[in-house]
Amino acid sequence: MPDGGDHPEPDRSPADRDAAVVPDAAVVPDVAVIPDAAVVRLLRRPRLLGVGLAALFFVQSLRPTLLPRDWLFQGVVSELALTLGYVVGATLTWCVEAALGRLGRRPRALAPAADLRLRLGLGLLLAVLVGWASRDAVHDHRWTWERLDHEPSSAWLLYGGTLLVALLVCAALLALAWPVRWLRRRTARAGSRVLPRWIAAVLSTVLVLWLAVTALNTWVYQRTLDALNEAFTVSDLEIDGDVEPPTSRLRSTGPASQVAWEEVGDEGRLFLRRGPTVEQIAAFAPGGEAVEPIRVYVGRATTDDPQERADLALDELERFGAFDREAVLVVVPTGTGWVNEQLVQPVEHLYAGDVATVSLQYSHLPSPLAFLTEEEAAQETGRALIGAVDARIAELPADRRPDLLVAGESLGSFGASAAFDDLDDLVAETTASLWVGPPETVHLRREAEAERQTGSTQVKPVVGGEEVLFANRDSDIVGHPRAVFLQHADDPIVWWDWQTAVTEPDWLSEPLDPAVNPAMEWAPVSTFLNLAVDMAVSTAFDEDFGHKYGTQPLTAWVAMLQPASWDEDRVAELRQRLARLPR
Repeated sequence: MPDGGDHPEPDRSPADRDAAVVPDAAVVPDVAVIPDAAVVRLLRRPRLLGVGLAALFFVQSLRPTLLPRDWLFQGVVSELALTLGYVVGATLTWCVEAALGRLGRRPRALAPAADLRLRLGLGLLLAVLVGWASRDAVHDHRWTWERLDHEPSSAWLLYGGTLLVALLVCAALLALAWPVRWLRRRTARAGSRVLPRWIAAVLSTVLVLWLAVTALNTWVYQRTLDALNEAFTVSDLEIDGDVEPPTSRLRSTGPASQVAWEEVGDEGRLFLRRGPTVEQIAAFAPGGEAVEPIRVYVGRATTDDPQERADLALDELERFGAFDREAVLVVVPTGTGWVNEQLVQPVEHLYAGDVATVSLQYSHLPSPLAFLTEEEAAQETGRALIGAVDARIAELPADRRPDLLVAGESLGSFGASAAFDDLDDLVAETTASLWVGPPETVHLRREAEAERQTGSTQVKPVVGGEEVLFANRDSDIVGHPRAVFLQHADDPIVWWDWQTAVTEPDWLSEPLDPAVNPAMEWAPVSTFLNLAVDMAVSTAFDEDFGHKYGTQPLTAWVAMLQPASWDEDRVAELRQRLARLPR
């Protein structure tokens, strides 16, 4: 029996003595409940609302859109959506916490074990959601793949590649964000010495973000654009091989021209060397007689002043006798200076060659880059060239005035539209005009959408009278319009708009066009990003899909010009020839 007396403590090692005063649970931790400390810290770091919104945005980025894309593009857009979702959620959480802290109502934090279980449960739930959405996306995308006769990628490749690209982009963004976060914390810490902590935190965030955006714009964005512009300019003006200027006296850079062959750029040289011969035109002409068409082109390298280029083009037209022709066609090109032969050759055939076509280059950059940097140049070019030709025609006696025709595709339609105040002005000043794949920035299109008749859709607005026609496909072109806007319902260059990031567009809320996937729905931010990626692949498919309009311009010109003796068989025969033209 114990006698209750004092007994000396038996000899024990230091480790045994420590274990004697520490609870058993601490001596032998339950590794199934408490993971490694580094893992715990990692799991507790993300903001839960940010994680939730990131997963939601990621899922939305997988939803059907206008055109299919490969795993590389899908990975980039999915990662951008994921990052934006997390940033939005984390920012909202930070703002709410700061506001509650100022009010002294900061909620009680969860116990570490409960917080860990919550995060693990949420992570498992979101992983299931992403997996289910990926499986569902394969089924919904199949409609678009089959419509475009496009062989879909393997699901493993598409979504495995998407995940890999998303992780790589995420790692790159985290690497870029680390120095920004470090600088913000240092700035906030320094500011808190003289200001309340929350004011210092807000000011430091605004200041560091402003510095980051300014640095990116000055040292990355602007310098990259400058380097690209210089590279494309050099490439554009370099003459490959033994290509010689045209020998015709009715073409710029020819024997009778004042325009230098070296200054018109690659696309200008192609335009001046292409086109049907007199014999080819005569073969389609109802009377079997034709004349050689006039083609005038002035490159950007000639002079930086759009008005000076327009004046030089007008001199060329005068020198070649263009204002004695039956029609003058003004084409504002795309960013690189490309003129689609499908806009020009139908007119040359329908007028039996008795037409002059004129165009001015305003950029050496491809249209996506020109859209960012050369918008004003495109507008100035459209106003200068169309204004100069229109004014010259107005000086002629009424019975000698040629028809004024205007055409533009993509960014070119934006530049050409700047020459007209509104649709009424367009119809009053031109005999006919053609607008192919006009982007949202074309104000004439926005006017029609705003004033469209009740019941007509944004995809195909109906405005007063029959002089202006919006068509989504060849079969829509009927009657005798004076202006035709060709805009496919699945052309992302037409429907991409900054507003889609925050507002559902009418073309998605109204009954969908048959060319749009029935499963496509609007979602904030994600739809905007998906359309941006769609633009990158808008010309990757067959004619009459996306941003490729095939021979539809021929149908539009026939409807507007109503050429005598051109029956359906003759038009069909010409269409077969035009369908073989290189793009």
